Amino acid sequence: MSENGFIVDTHLLRELGDLLVGRDSTAILELVKNGYDADATVVRIDAQNLTNPDAAVLTVEDNGHGMTADRFRSAFLRIAGRDKEEGTRESPVFQRSYTGQKGIGRLASQKLAKVLEVRSTPDADVPGGAGYGVEASIDWEEIDRQDRLDQLASGLVVTEVAESEVASGTTLTMRSLKRDWTAADIGKFINELQSAQPPALLLGSSKEDLALVGEPLIGKPAIRRAGPDDPGFDLELIGELTPGDDLWVKAAEDFQWCVEIDVTDGRVRYRISPTVSYSRTEPLAQVYSFEAPADEHLQFQARFYMMMNASTRRGPLKGFVRSTSGIRVYLEGFRVLPYAEYGDDWLEIDREYRSGARYYTIELDDNASDRLDTDKKEALNALASNSYFGAVFLTTDGAPGLKSLVNREGFVPGQTFTAIRQIVQDGVRLSVRVRRSIFNQRERLSAVAPAVPSEPSENNPTADLGKPPIFDPTGRTPFEVLAPHGTIGDDDRKIAAAAAIAATLSAAPETPQITGEELSPVLQLVDGFQAARAALQAVQSVQPELRTLAGVGLQLGAYVHDINGMLASATTIRELLRGMLEKLTDPEQRNILQVTLRTADELAHTLARQTSYLTDVLSADPRRRRSQVKVQDRVDSVLRFLAPRITEKGISVHVALDPKLRTGPMFPAELMILLTNLLSNAVKNAASGGHIWIDGADLGESVEIIVGNDGVAVDLVEAERWFLPFESTTTEVDEVLGQGMGLGLPIVRALTDDYRGDARFVPPLHGPGTSIRVVLPKKGTSN
Repeated sequence: MSENGFIVDTHLLRELGDLLVGRDSTAILELVKNGYDADATVVRIDAQNLTNPDAAVLTVEDNGHGMTADRFRSAFLRIAGRDKEEGTRESPVFQRSYTGQKGIGRLASQKLAKVLEVRSTPDADVPGGAGYGVEASIDWEEIDRQDRLDQLASGLVVTEVAESEVASGTTLTMRSLKRDWTAADIGKFINELQSAQPPALLLGSSKEDLALVGEPLIGKPAIRRAGPDDPGFDLELIGELTPGDDLWVKAAEDFQWCVEIDVTDGRVRYRISPTVSYSRTEPLAQVYSFEAPADEHLQFQARFYMMMNASTRRGPLKGFVRSTSGIRVYLEGFRVLPYAEYGDDWLEIDREYRSGARYYTIELDDNASDRLDTDKKEALNALASNSYFGAVFLTTDGAPGLKSLVNREGFVPGQTFTAIRQIVQDGVRLSVRVRRSIFNQRERLSAVAPAVPSEPSENNPTADLGKPPIFDPTGRTPFEVLAPHGTIGDDDRKIAAAAAIAATLSAAPETPQITGEELSPVLQLVDGFQAARAALQAVQSVQPELRTLAGVGLQLGAYVHDINGMLASATTIRELLRGMLEKLTDPEQRNILQVTLRTADELAHTLARQTSYLTDVLSADPRRRRSQVKVQDRVDSVLRFLAPRITEKGISVHVALDPKLRTGPMFPAELMILLTNLLSNAVKNAASGGHIWIDGADLGESVEIIVGNDGVAVDLVEAERWFLPFESTTTEVDEVLGQGMGLGLPIVRALTDDYRGDARFVPPLHGPGTSIRVVLPKKGTSN
């Protein structure tokens, strides 16, 4: 008689681990959640040597209840155990809702590393009672080389550890990463871990904490369900994961509105409040409240801020907007990806911004909601998704219908998720309606103001100064990128009026108040006002070109995604061709296939070079921290990018840089862009078979970089004109690099100005030709 039963192949562990999570950070957070479920008050994640897979160490340490040796065998080593599905589904001491339920979260570690080491010390609250602790080592690859999980001969070592005075808790150590991690991979990993829990600003409980005009609707948000004695939970990142400055504090100065949502007892309540700083500049801003019916089984909260013209921010806030914007989703205090990740439009904010209806249909309880001055064009005041910063806070009890996808990224579409999304969407739309109402009020106030006569007169000396173009705030602008602010026309008129009045006074020196020595300040005022007005008009004159370029820049993000996909496809095609070549015996067919294979190799190489460069430039520093950048590394990266054209033209590149030369604190991408513009210009201008020189020096308080070429010399007398937008220095159109748009040197100048540095043409260092010298101070911060 044969024995019945399933035989479990060791390959199951690898399959479950790969299917369980879609990204590295999710794998780590599955282990963090195990500590949270064990009533830990703190979990520390440490990383060392991430760029070296063999030496890398990832550690997740908690101060929870720990495990006995028996508990480790019966729970940790039990695949898909049911202990978290039975009973009250809450932790034994703090009554936290369990974040894990499938019993396979620990398998996520095998996606990251080849070896998992476990050290755990139990306390009296461990299920089954206190006992010996445990140390274990799991070699995932060794296990995978065997046949059956119930017949392992090696790869798993479990040792009981006698009781000690060491505090309870569990430490999971992962060694030997399974793949190489690039700088971009590490940056993304850190950014996702830092956003795993809500930022402190969103968890404020008072109007002072939140910098709001009125009292908040929800006080401190209920981000997780736990008992009254729960002291809270902290996630600490240390080692190479140590976070940088908290830019939420800086960004809070630029927030204008805060939207709060509270769903409970079959009602949804909205409160839209201006920030204190915004109320100082907009006297019409006030607190608005709205209510509507909701599913009585649904309970959650949300809080998010708005930052108008977010895309125009510079300095650290530019990266903050890119990496932090969006309305994110948190379940039991842990972020749920991919909602509000870059490119994810789960609330359809961007879709409505680009092509949605001009008027929103929102079901409200009119008797419990504030009245608003509405019109049928309210959506013209909509904002893109990168103008919103905040979170939706969900709990397992408050959204019982939600089901996570198998890879822990997102929820299964269903009635509960649809209801949550609709409520948050209406919160966004109500904020647009409030802003549109204030805009309409302001327009009516402007309409009753005295009109300015068109002809110059004694009482209106500004009429002959010309009227600048007036920004129309009712027109939709493309993602607000480089869009003119609505106040430019107003400011221009004020400056023009002041200049005209000063000019009138200066023309009448017989006036008792303006005589003799007092005349000079007035003349200075005239010059100053006229210069300010000219500067404003100059900014307005280049807005159309800059908006066009901004649109191209937005598309670049999609292009980088596509080119990465093309690289994977090219690599696959190359491997298929190699396989076919091995099977062919006909010489003519082999020759044709070899030519095709060489072409595929060249394509894959080109795509790899492009994607490496673009990823290096576009990847925002997730720590939001500047660093001292090695000049040699960035020069090498740009030269690799330009290598094909340098080779085609037979250019010799001479690099005279100290390998230890570093800039002051700055973002690496900024130095990449600066060098790319300088070196691409040098390649285009250098003669065929010519030379390019790259010199650098540490000047003590600053760093000097000089890029020269032996092409056509620039007249140093008129050299400053080439730093103006759309003035191209290219004398001949390069068939590969093109002629250029005349924006490279203005960008270089703008970057150096941000760091109080300098960029200018200088006499060549190495014979006839052209040289540009850049000086970057080591101290000081960007604007």
